[in-house]
Parts: sequence; structure tokens; C-alpha cells
Amino acid sequence: MRQLSFYLYFIGVFLVSKQAIAYPDFISYGYSSCITCHYSGLGGGALNDYGRALFAQEITSRAVYPDSMDEEAIANTSGFLVNKPLPWFFRPGIKYRGLYFQRNPNGSNEVNKWVNMQNDLNLNFFFDKKQRFTLVTTASYAEMDIPETTIDKWTMYAKEFYLRFKQSNYLWWYAGQMDKAYGIRNVDHTAVNRFPATNVGLDQFGQSLGAMAHITYPTWDIAINPFFGSVYTQPEKRQQGVSVTGEYQVYEKFKVGGSVLASESDETRWRLAGVTGRMGLSKGTSLLAEAGLKEQTRKGMGLDPQLGSYAWLQSMVYLTRGYNLLATLEHSKDDIQSSSAENLKYSFGLLAFPLPRTEFRLGLTNGKTNLDNAGVDDTWLLQTQVHVSY
Repeated sequence: MRQLSFYLYFIGVFLVSKQAIAYPDFISYGYSSCITCHYSGLGGGALNDYGRALFAQEITSRAVYPDSMDEEAIANTSGFLVNKPLPWFFRPGIKYRGLYFQRNPNGSNEVNKWVNMQNDLNLNFFFDKKQRFTLVTTASYAEMDIPETTIDKWTMYAKEFYLRFKQSNYLWWYAGQMDKAYGIRNVDHTAVNRFPATNVGLDQFGQSLGAMAHITYPTWDIAINPFFGSVYTQPEKRQQGVSVTGEYQVYEKFKVGGSVLASESDETRWRLAGVTGRMGLSKGTSLLAEAGLKEQTRKGMGLDPQLGSYAWLQSMVYLTRGYNLLATLEHSKDDIQSSSAENLKYSFGLLAFPLPRTEFRLGLTNGKTNLDNAGVDDTWLLQTQVHVSY
């Protein structure tokens, strides 16, 4: 009954809202396609020159610039060397993301910790001035042992490396190790639509060798992605399969879509299917939604497939240039056909871009687990996050 109430609430919020750039939330600024600002057509990773300029002149707070400096001048300071041009064939980038969190503040089981989540160096190379042929690479520094991989703590590794070929304005090809094509690529790798604590490979370590065809018509956006597993994943755990994702623009600043994924390793088989929606309600204010089913089969154990569900809803509310409120509601259940745990998570906080190349987050998260005939204490998480992108 609780699960039914949640889905009715989820659908109700989405329908009511219909009346009413670096991230998919930026559809509210009129940028509905990720290829506008990113080298990756589905978003994530390094920003291109246009994306850097846009971030400086439209997303970052205006308060740090003198009144005499116009928007074009601000955009011209967004390069890697500020306003000094680089050679046409090369674009570097640096990304750092750090998180300080308190779990269950003031409780008997309080935990305080700083985590360096992202230490990336982007090196992107172009083989022609029109950037039809591009090599995108990202080297990352691992500050932890990454589970089920050969990546050791305190080492550098090639996180992603792929070739991109622009055949036309409507067709792009990719080949190499990259993120899989599925769902909304929100930055929170612990969100239910990134499938944390699983080996499906959609979290921050989920890059996989593969190829992708990306079709970008004016109102359609479709990607087909066969993949073969990460070069770092242990062979018996390497997920191989195919995913397809697509979106259709119903009208300006409103897109609906869907994704499917089928993959398996020697140990586990996964089947995913989800629907998505992204809507810009006004400049800087948006609503994102994704919901679907997930089926996991543990091979060689004689168990039936386990069919679960997930739902994710996020709203960004514009306060003033550079400052936004961010609220997220999540639900997941590993087995909808049995009395498995029902997980709910509510998050609310500030998303700010107070300085050039800088993002700041402050948020509070409440986690609930519902079990039949059992009580589980809520978890609380207070977190501060700093992201520097140069």
C-alpha cells in the first residue's frame, strides 16, 4: 500500500507540473541536448568551448564580475588559460569534487568524513579544425580500492578514452571506453537511477568498452550502445550487452523518453527498462523524472529472477543567478513480488555556482527503509560538496 501511495504521488507531481548544461536540469535554460555543451552527446565529462562560455555567462553568479564587464567579456574568460587561446587541436581540463558528510549528526552512531570523489584530468584532441574526428580521454586518480576491478588505491588510471566521429549534424559515432547509454545522467552517483551497490555499471566507475551510434534529429535524440565491459573489471564480473536510450521533444523545454538495457556476466544477468521526463518550468527552474523496472538474475544459484522497481524525481528551483534550491525524492524496491525492503530517500539543499569554475552544494538527506513486521531507524546525512572544474 505504501508503494502504491508513492507512485500515485510521483505521477501526481509530474502531471501537476505539466500545468505549471553541465546537468540535465539545465533544460530550463533552453539547452535540451547535451551535445551542445559536452564532447559526449549524452552528457557528462568535459565541457566543450561553448559549454565553458555558457557556464561562465549564464550559470555562474554575476556578483563576482564588475558591472563594467559585459557578458561577452565574461564568456571570453572561460578558457583553460582564461582568455588566452589554445592550439585548435588540443583542449585540456581538470575536475575535482570533494564531499564532507555527517551521517546521523549528534547520534550515537555519528560518522564524519571527507571524501575526494573525483580527481580527473581531461585531455581532448582534434584531428581537424571542424572537430569531426575527436579523441576524448580522462585520467583519474583513485583514492580508494574500486570494488571488482584491478584498480588499486592511490593509482592513476584511464577512466575513459574514446574516439568520436561526426558523420553529419544528425549522426555521431563513438568507440572506446565510455559511460553506457541509459536514463538521465544526473551527477549523483548514489541516486537510485544510477543503481549504486550493484554491478550493472551505471555509477561513477561504470565506464565500459563499446561503440555507440547517436542520432540527433531536431525533435528526436536516440543512442544505441553495444558494450563489452570495462578493461579494469574482473573477467567473471564483466557485464556485456546492449542499451538503447532516446528522448522526444514534445515542445520547447519538455522532453520525454525511455531506455532499455540487457547485459550479463558469468555471474549476473541484468534487464532494465525505464521512462524519463525533463521539463523546464521557467528559466532556471526544472523538473526531472525517471522510473522503471530492474530484473536481476544470479546465475548458477538456481534462483528465480528478482524483479524490482525504482523511481527518481528531482526539482531545481532558481533563486537568483548562480543560486538554486535542489530537492530529490527517490524510491526503490529490489523485489516487487515479495516482502523485500522498500527504500525511500528525500534530499533538500542548495546548489550554488558562486565563483567561476566552482560549484558548491549543501544538503540534508533522510533515508527510510520499510520492512514488513520490522522497524528500521531512519538515517540522516548532512553533506557539503565542492566541485572545481578548470
